[in-house]
Amino acid sequence: MKSRHFTVQPLSEGVSATIATPGGAAVSNSAVVDVGDATLVFDTMLTPRAAEDLATAALELTGRRPTLAANSHWHLDHILGNSVFSSLPIYATRRTREILLEKRVELEGELKPEALARDVSEIERQLKAGDPGVSAELLALNRALLEDAANLRLTPPTRVFESKFRLPSQRRVELVSWGSGHTESDSVLFLPDEGILYAGDLVLAGVHPSTGSGDPEHWLTVLDEIDRLHPERIVPGHGPVSSGAVVGEMREYLTTVLRVASAPDPHEMPAKYATWGFRESFEQSIRFVRSRPTPR
Repeated sequence: MKSRHFTVQPLSEGVSATIATPGGAAVSNSAVVDVGDATLVFDTMLTPRAAEDLATAALELTGRRPTLAANSHWHLDHILGNSVFSSLPIYATRRTREILLEKRVELEGELKPEALARDVSEIERQLKAGDPGVSAELLALNRALLEDAANLRLTPPTRVFESKFRLPSQRRVELVSWGSGHTESDSVLFLPDEGILYAGDLVLAGVHPSTGSGDPEHWLTVLDEIDRLHPERIVPGHGPVSSGAVVGEMREYLTTVLRVASAPDPHEMPAKYATWGFRESFEQSIRFVRSRPTPR
């Protein structure tokens, strides 16, 4: 199907990635997987309108609308589409569900139309002033939320697991978590027989990751675990489908953040990352690492 929010990229028989289109209302990448007797979507995008297109794509790709859903972590660009799939089992780690419930009042306040309108106006002002702390991608994300504000419903996952869960299906499909990394609790979707891994935001391609709700040091350990799975193709949370080599690029990026954060000011973003999307995340990561209590 054609959607202005994403493009569909087939990866194997019954296995596809939906890659977010710049400026669309999806923002994050997702999976559509025919597991034999059911259809799974992994990560449900930023907005209900993008998620509706995701459901239509699943119908065209597998012959059925989604019957299962899962979330990689709690960030809104990966879970706000859950409301479209609220009648389905939605899987995530136990901690991901807990975080969403703990933050529910705060997040719902941020999603009110008047709050979103203020955010859009402020980001527009900052961009016009040349503020490097915001990006065109951040503005597009907030505009997409504002345009769909009347339909935004926070819908936490309904089924939980701890570290590993194999879906009861004909196709081998595993949800795997190693704990903290990008957030306090992240999971990936792994298809061992196809060598395909949907990484959520543990791995990005050409996009600055955010670290402010995670653990950059343990994230490096998680990347080692992903490497041990030997995935042939990785669908990052943002950016194009990549080879397993993208894990090394993410490891190098996080190592750079930790190194720069440990050095005195001034500092500059390394030139190799200057063209990556969501540029404001680099400086935010430096501030986050520096703000943490010094270990005793």
